[in-house]
Parts: sequence; structure tokens; C-alpha cells
Amino acid sequence: MTELSNPARSRALLIGAHSFTDPDLEPLPAVARNLDRLAELLRDPSVWGLDVGHLSVLAEPDRDQALGEAGRLADEAEDTLLVYYAGHGFVHDLSNELYLALPRTDPRRLYTALRYQDIRELLLGPQVRARRKVVILDCCWSGLALHGAMSATGLGGLSDIGGTFVLTATSETRTALAPPGETYTAFTGELIGALERGVPEAPPLLTMTTLYRHLYDALVAKGRPTPQQRNGNTAGAIAVARNRHRPPVPGPGPEDAVTSAAGEASVDPPPVDSPSAEEPPVEEPPVEEPSVEEPLDEKPSDEDSSARGPRVRLPGRRRRRTVVMASALVVAALGSLPVALNLIGGDGSDADAKAKGNLTVTIGVSAPLSGDFASLGRGIRDSADLAVKKANADNVAPGVTFKVRALDDKGDPASGRRNATELVADRSVVGVVGPLNTSVAQAMQKTFHDAHLTQISPSNSDPALTLGDGWQQGTFARPYNTYFRTVANDTAQAPAAARYLYVKSKRRKAFVIDDKQTYGASLVQSFKKAFGEEGGAIVGESHVDAGRRDFSTQVSQAVNAGADVVYYGGVYEEAGPLSKQLHAASPGVLLAGGDGIFSDTYATVAGDGADGDICIAGGAVPDSLPSAETYIKDYKAAGYNSSYSSYGGYAYDATSALIQAFKSLHVDPSDTVPSAKRESLRAAVQNVDFDGVMGKVGFDANGDAVSQTVTVYRLSGGAWKAVQA
Repeated sequence: MTELSNPARSRALLIGAHSFTDPDLEPLPAVARNLDRLAELLRDPSVWGLDVGHLSVLAEPDRDQALGEAGRLADEAEDTLLVYYAGHGFVHDLSNELYLALPRTDPRRLYTALRYQDIRELLLGPQVRARRKVVILDCCWSGLALHGAMSATGLGGLSDIGGTFVLTATSETRTALAPPGETYTAFTGELIGALERGVPEAPPLLTMTTLYRHLYDALVAKGRPTPQQRNGNTAGAIAVARNRHRPPVPGPGPEDAVTSAAGEASVDPPPVDSPSAEEPPVEEPPVEEPSVEEPLDEKPSDEDSSARGPRVRLPGRRRRRTVVMASALVVAALGSLPVALNLIGGDGSDADAKAKGNLTVTIGVSAPLSGDFASLGRGIRDSADLAVKKANADNVAPGVTFKVRALDDKGDPASGRRNATELVADRSVVGVVGPLNTSVAQAMQKTFHDAHLTQISPSNSDPALTLGDGWQQGTFARPYNTYFRTVANDTAQAPAAARYLYVKSKRRKAFVIDDKQTYGASLVQSFKKAFGEEGGAIVGESHVDAGRRDFSTQVSQAVNAGADVVYYGGVYEEAGPLSKQLHAASPGVLLAGGDGIFSDTYATVAGDGADGDICIAGGAVPDSLPSAETYIKDYKAAGYNSSYSSYGGYAYDATSALIQAFKSLHVDPSDTVPSAKRESLRAAVQNVDFDGVMGKVGFDANGDAVSQTVTVYRLSGGAWKAVQA
């Protein structure tokens, strides 16, 4: 039976860092409010009832204070020990360890920060008598605490220890959110809300499993960073709070019957690692498996009339200004979750397949269906689904029913690699559409190649994916012949930007900055070469960490060098603040970039002074193409909840290419397995040639699209508008 952790025999430590002496670290006023409210709630008898002496709050400590107080409370706790941290988080370049910022931390000297491994080792010490341990981390990259990537021994070994739980607000590659104007950080705000108002339809005690499921639903519904969890043994049953929710008096009515029949339009949370008193047993996965962020949703929803198979309701795209924040309810011991897959079946029900023939063929999709790039990923998924529906309706391949199996890769390479393995293992999958992100594609390519499974990306732009790592030196060598793309690569984007800036905007001196990521570095290298060929000069360059928000040093360098344009290789989370700071220092200097900054959020963060900034996006604008008119009409008529966005048309064409290739090989409607072997299908894709939604569809010898169309966008009145290149 689940019991509330005994407040007399439990201890809690809340650590926060909201102001910093280093100018590169952005102040986090929400953190101070996190600490104050959490302390109030944990002391409240209607929540947990910790005695004032059993809960310690360190608002701005140094490293020794934090570890010393954690050690003292660890010595005292006999039932549950809870440790919470909120502030900036860092990843060590060499060890890949997680470090937690303190007020005097220097990001360039991480020994001045609090090493998470030190907290872990402290909690595992022989002096610790607590039966159960929970740690809450509110920092970027907090997902590192879930994986065995911190040391040679790794964190994975902690999973053998019972009575522990891990919950993170985001993965090891993602920042979390401190929304401007909100009282608390995103994850902690939802946690505080659950403690304040309780959780509807939950038991009288809020277990860690219950809290996780509630937080997952709430955060995903708002399009915010997705929590993950790990736990050991029965740790899901740890309860540190009473449920304040007071359910209404039961009274069945007609609405109840409708809800029961139609199903709720909500997100089913993912399975947890270990059984609790309220949950049915869940098979414990291997220790080395990573935790999972997404659920296997089994609730039908009438919110998306276009999908009849299992689906997850995903929120509208959120792209707000992020700071280096993430949250995790972490325990000193870690379990793991099996990979949960979000499947979308087009028209591929069993009854439908039997009505049409004996053969069901699957088109896999890997795209971010949650997290930072969810709106783009859902546009890819839904466009693939639309192409499949049309092929089935038109009976393109008699006796064959096509369906879509869409997996969420979250824009994360590790998730993409797992998705590739899943799709390869599904023998009905004859080809894959996706992914969105270049880094994810790099993680998937070899797995698909080894299995002779074709993938076609509607959005990847890094030239190395098709031309090899030596492309900048003029040496082209296709790495994997199973990889194709329907969109232009960066060799077209950067020259278009250079040409527009030099010819149209009369810019002559460029300062370049990249975020050290594959996409950003590739763009900058291409731009430097192209701008020089146009006659422009590169007057300086800088390399910054992804997630950076303070660009004062780079702005000063650019202005002092006389730059009239700054070209940024990266994404809009950083580009928005960079533009705002750049225009404040020198209003006449433009900021330019690739499709990574092509976002409405960029315009919002950059502010009014950003008018005139430009970006280049691979591909044409669907609304401007006569060939896309029917696609757009059909997409809207299908009732998808998400926009087809920038890459939907290219995803539609990629899916159509796979279907056409299969049709060219499939001859026997009575087959019960695909008559087109994967290698044969790859060769057929190489030879496709048809007029698609976004123009001519075909591939050159390297797998690149034969149509290398790009569009120049200029920021005007707070919105990106296509302009003549």
C-alpha cells in the first residue's frame, strides 16, 4: 500500500542559482520564485508537512555549502531524501558530464560549478540511511542524469538500487524553458501547480509515477520540453505529497456516455520503469536502455479525423525564448524505459487491407513529433499520411494497401538511431521518410544502409550527407546509397544568401558565427566561400556553444571589425537574441542565416529592429506553386491539426517517390509479403522521375534532388516574407 513519506524522518534540500557574476550567464529570476514556493508547499501539512528544520533552502550557495548541506541532510534522513536544484546547466566538453551553475561559476572553468556526479556519489555513500532518494534538477541538458554517460562506470549502475526515481524535463541534448513573463520555470511551474491544486482523478497520495504522468500531459499539451523518467524497483510508488484535488460529486449524465464512447482528447503518458501500488506491473527493461520521452498512445481521439490508427495528440508548435533550464526529478538510482513509439496508421486497418488485397506495405516516418521542432515534424508526418491516403484511394497498386508508421525522434540523434532500428526490424517497411534534422540523419544512415532500407529526407541540408565529408575540398563521395533528399542542400542555401546580400543589399563585410553544430558549421563554411566569390570580405568569425544567449562579445567584435552583416550558422533560439543585441549596438548591420532561423519566434525575440534580416530556406514556397494547389487543398480538407509547414510538400513528394518506386516493382497482388525487395526498391527510387507537388522529383547520382530550389526570406513587420533573390 502506498504511504506518504514520513515527514518527521524525511529531509529535503532546495538549491538555486538565479544571479551570476559572469556576464555570459543570464539571470534567472524565476528560479528564486521556484525555491520560495516549493519550500512553502513542502512545509504545508496539506501537501507533505516537512518541519522547518527538515527542509533547507540554499538560494545562492557556493559549491562547498551545497555539498556540505546535502551531506548533513543525507546523514539525517531515514525515510526519503529529496534534493532539488535550479539554475544553468552545462555539459563538459571532454567528459560529457553534467555541471550545475552556482553564482560565481565561470562557464569556461567548469570546476567552479557543482558537478552532478558529486551529488550522486554523496547520495550513494554508506552513511546515507534514507530508504528512498529523489533529486530534482532544474537545468539544461538534465537528461544526462538519466544516462550512463557521466563516467566510465556510468549512471546506469544505479538502477540496481531500489527505492529510487528519476524524472527529467528534457533530454541530454535539449534546453528546457523559462517562459518570459511567467512566475516559474516551465517544468517546476507545472510541478508547483500539481502540488497546489492537486491532480484530478488521481489517488489521495501523489506518487512519483502519478506526478510524472500529470507533468507529461501538461507539458506536452503546451508544447514544452518533454519530461522523461527512470526509476528502480518500486520507486514509482514514492509519495511526497497529498493530492489536494477535490473531485466533484459523482453524477452520471449524458456527457459521461459521450466521453466514454468518443475517448478523451488527451495525451496518454508513457509507461514507467517499475510497478507502483497504483499501476500494473511493467516489465523492467535492460539497464543500458535509455529513458523514453514519448508514449505508446492507445486512446483514439476524434481530434484528428485523418488518422484511424493509434495516435498521440501533440500540441501546437512552441518556440519561445529558452534559457539554459531543464527539470528532472532524479533519484540516485536509475532504471530505464523501453522505447515507446507513436504509430500513425493511414488507411491501413486490417479490414481495409483485406478489402483491397492481401498485401499491406508500410512507409516509415521518423520526425520530431514532440519538443522543439514538433510543428515541422507533424507537417512531415501528416503530409506522408496524405500521400498514402491518396495512393490508396486511387488504387495506385492494385491489391496493396499502404500505411504510415510514424516514430517520434524528438530531433535527437539517439532517438533517431533507435527509430532506425525499429523500422528496419519491421519487415513490412519498404522505405522511410525523414528525418527533419541533419544530426538525426547522420545517426540513422548506417543502420538503414546495412539493411538496404531507403530513406528520403524532406528537409536535411548538410552537403556531407550526400557528398561526403570532403565536399568542401571538392572531393565528392556518396557515403550511403540508401539516403536521398527532396530538398536543396546547403551548397545552394549559402550561395543564395551571399548573392542576395552582396548584390541586392550591397553588403561587403561579413562577420560569421557558428554554434559548433554540424548544421551551423556547414552553413558558415559554405557562406564564407560563396561571399568571397561574390567579392565580399570575411572580417572575422566566432564559434559559440549551442544554447548561448549573451552575444555581447561577438557583437562587439563584429561592430569593431566594420561588418555590415553578421551571418549566423545555427537555429533561431540563439539567433533571435543575437539579432536583438546586434541591432541595439549597430542598427544598420543585418543578421542573416539559413533555414534554422526561419521561425516566427525569431521575429518575436529579435524585436522591431530586426526588420531587414534575411534567411534562406531550401525549397520553394508551396503557396506560390501551381503544382501545390491540390496538395494544399487536400491537406486542409483532411483536417490535420498541424500546418504542412515548410517541409510538408517535400515529405509528400518523398512518400510519393517511395510509392511510385514500389509500384514499378510490385507485380503480384496475391503476394503476402512485398514482392519488391528493399535493395530493388532502392534502385527504383534512384530512377524515379515525375512531377511532384514541389516540382520535378528525381535524384542525381549522389541522392540529391535534381531541383535545387531555395527561397530568400526577408523579415518585414515581424514576419518572414519571400523576396526575389
